[in-house]
Amino acid sequence: MDVRDEQEIRQLFDDYLRMYSSRDDQLVDFFSADFSGFTGGGDFLVKDRDAWVAITRQDFAQVKHPLRIELIDLSVQSLAETVAVATGFFHIHLPIEDLVLSRETARLVLIFRQEPVGWKICHSSISIPYNLVCEGEVYPLQKLEESHRILEEQVAERTRQLSEVNATLQQVNERLAHEIAEHKKSEEALQESKDHFRIMADNVSDVVWKLDQDYRFTYISPSDERLRGYRADEVLGQHIFDFFDEDGIATVKKFAYQRQQAELQGIKNGSIMFEAFHRCKDGNWVCGEVSATPERDADGTVIGYYGISREITERKQAESELRKLEKLESLGVLAGGIAHDFNNVLTGLYGNIALAKMKLANDHSGFRFLEAAEQSMLRTTLLTNRLLTFAKGGDPVTENISLVSLIEEVVNLSLSGSNVKPVITSVTNLWQVRVDQRQIQQVFANLTINAREAMSGGGLLTIAMENAELADKTEHGLIGGKYLQITVTDEGTGIEHKLLDKIFDPYFTTKEMGSGLGLATAYSIIDKHGGHIRVTSRLGKGTTFAIYLPATEVVEETPLTQPGVAQMPLTQGAKILVMDDEEMIRNMLNEMLGELGFAVETAAEGQQAIDMYQQAMDTGKSFAIVILDLTIPGGMGGQEAAKGILQIDPEVKMIVSSGYADDPIIVSYTDHGFKGVAKKPYSMNELAGVLDQIIEKG
Repeated sequence: MDVRDEQEIRQLFDDYLRMYSSRDDQLVDFFSADFSGFTGGGDFLVKDRDAWVAITRQDFAQVKHPLRIELIDLSVQSLAETVAVATGFFHIHLPIEDLVLSRETARLVLIFRQEPVGWKICHSSISIPYNLVCEGEVYPLQKLEESHRILEEQVAERTRQLSEVNATLQQVNERLAHEIAEHKKSEEALQESKDHFRIMADNVSDVVWKLDQDYRFTYISPSDERLRGYRADEVLGQHIFDFFDEDGIATVKKFAYQRQQAELQGIKNGSIMFEAFHRCKDGNWVCGEVSATPERDADGTVIGYYGISREITERKQAESELRKLEKLESLGVLAGGIAHDFNNVLTGLYGNIALAKMKLANDHSGFRFLEAAEQSMLRTTLLTNRLLTFAKGGDPVTENISLVSLIEEVVNLSLSGSNVKPVITSVTNLWQVRVDQRQIQQVFANLTINAREAMSGGGLLTIAMENAELADKTEHGLIGGKYLQITVTDEGTGIEHKLLDKIFDPYFTTKEMGSGLGLATAYSIIDKHGGHIRVTSRLGKGTTFAIYLPATEVVEETPLTQPGVAQMPLTQGAKILVMDDEEMIRNMLNEMLGELGFAVETAAEGQQAIDMYQQAMDTGKSFAIVILDLTIPGGMGGQEAAKGILQIDPEVKMIVSSGYADDPIIVSYTDHGFKGVAKKPYSMNELAGVLDQIIEKG
């Protein structure tokens, strides 16, 4: 009980005594509706308020004159939050002389209860000493004591009840406080979990997202802006189909249908994973691996979706490149065999046509037909070289060259007569590369022809060359080091993104008359040079090919060796040993070398060549030059035959020849004891040039 309530109760107690002493009938206004009290000397309990009011008025009627009440002491005690007791000791001086009551101390107990209108008296009890009753006092002492006892019991019982209620309330308060504390902990844990989720979602490289049941974004993590360039406010509320390509949309629809069919059978599908191309803000596309899970309510109904998207563009490119290599390797086994046999046939044709032309005058009516046949064979040889590019082990025969002049020559020639203008730039001190000149020419010829066809209405073909130092495996698995970077950019129609990973596949083409070998050839050549080629394209904007070739130390550019007629006089009558399994080639070389002034002997396989060389050495009629074919089905080939001949004569001059023009032995022919290379098919002039080089070196 606060001080204000105590003061109010004290004032009510004083007002009670004042009205009682003045015999004021308004005293009854202090009584509560359920008032009870003891009267008649304290031994008669009145439980009815109206009855008590009547008794009070009767008392006032008996003694109408005012009384004088002398208050000795007063105490106020709170029994509960709304219940209080006031106990007062006083002397009552009646207007009747010599009455004992005026000389003794009495006690008045008033119990107050707080009601909506304020504090009210709900019980009254007065006590006087026992002897006063015996001396004829008007208040019945026995009843008063009994009433007092009962009142004290009631007060004690009420106090006990209030204590129990208070204890119960305290327990409830403690339990409630515990529950509030636990609830607060749960809220803090939930908030902490949300904060952790937000931190992770905001900082992971993968994109975290949520969709509603209509496939519209309700959340997307900031990593999407780093990946695709979209801010969150540009994505929220948008449909997921607005960012997928056609294949991605079809995949989502397929999974949605499958889930619906499964749920009709009572099956609740969980997470799914699929791949789809995502559109970027700048118009480019990235490949993403999507993991999606349905969000369900308590009844199991799908109310949305959540998941993670991870960019796998580089992984898909690596997988695509691996598939390309596997395709090229499989095709290479077949292509190599075909090209080998084909080159043997072409070699025979070259030689025989050359011999026929030598027998005819230039004005002979058949001479022009032989020349036309040679031109057809040249085109056939180019096709064969393309097939050889795919042959297993088809390593290039390399030399240090500067690409600037090579590219300028190839590009200008390929664009001759077209409305496409080349723009070729390069940095100063451009590094050189060690490449196979013919193969690299073929790469840039193919790229230039493709660009010209993509710009049927004309445009610019920009080729830029610069030096690049790459860290280890930063560019599609390339080892770290120095590279020459060449970018070839056209302004053509562009390539659909879904076709970009197919354009390097053998025989894949979008052209009605295309062979599908141009870009596949370029890819294979660059790969075999230890480099890499990649492509980026936008429809209607053009295409860019970026090529990386390992660079070598800067050296002075040396003139490229061009095949032609021998410049040095040949040694007349020198003996040449020819080993080849093809009888047609043996006969053709016999005639061709004979025309060049050599004496020729032939062998069909390696062991026969070794025996013939040994016999010539023994008789003092050794061979000046030996021409060995590498591949002899069912017999000893040129590599083993060379070992045998070198044991006989370490100074022997040998020329390696093969229909596998890119055979590894040819690439490093000097390591195997050979002095020169004759790649099939070769013309009479080309063979004469190789012979001249060997003879010149002595």
